[in-house]
Amino acid sequence: MLTFIAVLALGAQVLTVAAVYLRGPHSYRNIAFSCLSFALLAWSGLNYANSLPGLKDNLCLMRFIMCFVVLQNALFLNFANSLRTNHLFPLSWRGKGYVALSLLAVVLALSPVLFTKVVIGQHGPYPVPGPGMLVFIIHAALSIYLGFRYLFLANRAAAPGQKPQLYFILFGSIVLWGIVPLTNFVLALTLHTSFFIQLCPVYSFIFAALIAYAIIRHKLFDIRLFVLRAGAYLFSVAVVSLFYIGPAILLATRVVHISLSRSSLVALVGMSLVLIALYRFVRRLFDRLTNRIFFRGYYEPQDVINQLSKVLVRSINTEQIKQRAAKVLQEAIRAQHFMYWLASDQDETAHHAQQLGRLFKGRGRQVSNLVVIDELQTDPQLLQHLRDNDVALVVRLRTTQQELGYLTLGYKESGQPYIERDKRLLSIASDEIAIALQNAIQLEETQHFNQRLQQKVSEATRELQRTNDKLKALDETKDEFISMASHQLRTPLTAVKGYLSMVLEGDAGELNANQRKLLEQSFNSSQRMVYLISDLLNLSRLNTGKFIIEPSPVDLAEVVEAEVEQLAETAKSRGLELTYERPATFPVLLLDETKIHQVVMNLIDNAIYYTPSGGTVSVRLKETPTAVEYTVTDTGIGVPKSVQHKLFAKFYRAQNAQSARPDGTGLGLFMAKKVVVAQGGAIIFESNEGKGSTFGFRFTKAQHLPPQAPKTGAKAPALADARR
Repeated sequence: MLTFIAVLALGAQVLTVAAVYLRGPHSYRNIAFSCLSFALLAWSGLNYANSLPGLKDNLCLMRFIMCFVVLQNALFLNFANSLRTNHLFPLSWRGKGYVALSLLAVVLALSPVLFTKVVIGQHGPYPVPGPGMLVFIIHAALSIYLGFRYLFLANRAAAPGQKPQLYFILFGSIVLWGIVPLTNFVLALTLHTSFFIQLCPVYSFIFAALIAYAIIRHKLFDIRLFVLRAGAYLFSVAVVSLFYIGPAILLATRVVHISLSRSSLVALVGMSLVLIALYRFVRRLFDRLTNRIFFRGYYEPQDVINQLSKVLVRSINTEQIKQRAAKVLQEAIRAQHFMYWLASDQDETAHHAQQLGRLFKGRGRQVSNLVVIDELQTDPQLLQHLRDNDVALVVRLRTTQQELGYLTLGYKESGQPYIERDKRLLSIASDEIAIALQNAIQLEETQHFNQRLQQKVSEATRELQRTNDKLKALDETKDEFISMASHQLRTPLTAVKGYLSMVLEGDAGELNANQRKLLEQSFNSSQRMVYLISDLLNLSRLNTGKFIIEPSPVDLAEVVEAEVEQLAETAKSRGLELTYERPATFPVLLLDETKIHQVVMNLIDNAIYYTPSGGTVSVRLKETPTAVEYTVTDTGIGVPKSVQHKLFAKFYRAQNAQSARPDGTGLGLFMAKKVVVAQGGAIIFESNEGKGSTFGFRFTKAQHLPPQAPKTGAKAPALADARR
């Protein structure tokens, strides 16, 4: 009976170790458990061998047993710590000290210092401990204490779903590291008997049974499916053995009368079990060979991936990607249907995608992107819903940036389950499809955004066009009004100015000083009104495209002198000194005489009105080898530096200018610049706030000298009319 239990325990442990290691070869927790299990296997096997006749008094075997006891104690501590941290305990000075103690205990266990000899007592042979037993006891006590301490700490910090797993590990540990030291060590040494040593397979069987139950019932190490399949496979082997080997032996011995010795019978049973166990692998090998030769359904995964890559490169939208990718995979896998459930969809599939998210919730990003429904035990309602939709397999479509959704496949047309080749193909294909879908979705979003933006821009453009048309209509109405009003005002104002000029010239009789002064002020005001009306007319002509420059020979020196004489009384009345020294010689230039008159007057008039009483206004006309310059320099209020760049804009006036002359229009400098620039000249401007300003213009001789220009002194024609 003990032999059967020993074999069963060893087989269960081997199966568990293989399953745990293969399920997570990179997990330190799985590695730690596998190492502990191998130590337990060696310890159980050696203990069972020590209980056999002829080996009970073998001192060397006992020393090897104690060596593996030291190893399993150290590995128990390591495994308990891995349940808490999932990595090796830190090798601080304490950790290094424990490693040194473990190595010393191993060396002593193999030496005569631990067991000096074996004595045959009343209850059988038993070893005699030596001085090294103290080191062994210290190491065992320390390992067991720290191991159970780490187990309790891991249980305290574990999530609710992990606590049942740790309970079974704790119960199994109590059996091996609680009962075994009591029976196999304390009682063996005190009672001088080795009887309890033969119970080691029973303890190992209990430990293996508890771990197996934790795996099956509480998903310990996440290898439940592997263990269940392995168990089912072993059960199927046992059933086949019972119904095949038994009748075969009966047929050979009873019917054919073949005598089989015990050794032949054992060999026959062993070979039959090996053939039955290898049948599945042999059949898979022949399936692959026959598929390549006789069945067209066989495919090479790499060829499918290459074809899928070509298809995805040529697809530019999500529908093309979904249809073409499904077609390529369908030709290889032969599923009943392919369905995409994407989170970006607007219909019911987005709801399905949210439900499928529960299949992968909490599984982490390192878990495979693929789930076979029949292999999954989770939400029963969701699984039933998927089965109602004939969903046999779910592939998650995700990239490093986002979760896109899921690709669901129906059952295979052949009725066969999805094999590992299918799963590997779909796992690789899911990454390529996810990246292609993400790029297509981003491209479509960009296109939709551009369309919406274009629509908004078109609407805004149409609205702006309507508003602009209204403004143009209003501007045209304004220009017509200004033009009409200016023409209507100019006719009576010309008559007023003419009669005032006649009275001032004595045509109506002699005037006394007061009468002349009043009439001169009236004449000057009417003259400014004429210039203002001219500015408005020129502004209207600019807006309507009728502003025309009509050049003719002009004596600029005489034009400046005439304007200075006309504004001298105004400057005198404001307490200013107006100076102008006419150059002895000055060339005649091709300019628009009427418009240049207006510019000259505007610059002098501005200087007079923006210079406080007691200041000076200096008018200069200068000729250089290449150009002529006209400047008006005053000691007035100046222009603030912060607004100088706005000074020549239409209707703009600086704040200090508005305070000094509230009735200004802001058109004088604007029109002056337009007139000068239109005739090929340049504006001169310098100013310091509170210290004065210089305004003027410059014309180059090369552009404005007429052929055979007359010298200064010849009176320009129609100058008297212009002054009027």
